[in-house]
Amino acid sequence: MSENLIKQNDDSGYIIAWKTKQGFETGKLDSEMTYGEAVKKCEELIGKDPEKTYWPEKINKEEGYKFP
Repeated sequence: MSENLIKQNDDSGYIIAWKTKQGFETGKLDSEMTYGEAVKKCEELIGKDPEKTYWPEKINKEEGYKFP
């Protein structure tokens, strides 16, 4: 089954990931939210901290690799 590539605002299971624009620091925020909430929070964080870039990232809830 193929996954839909178009994200809907009410899709759940997203967190916010970030990276510094200069340097190699990265991180993720722990709170889980919908895609729409994550996009709004990213815009808010970018306005507060322009030295970092933020994006919504889908949580991979599967542990490890499973053979088909």
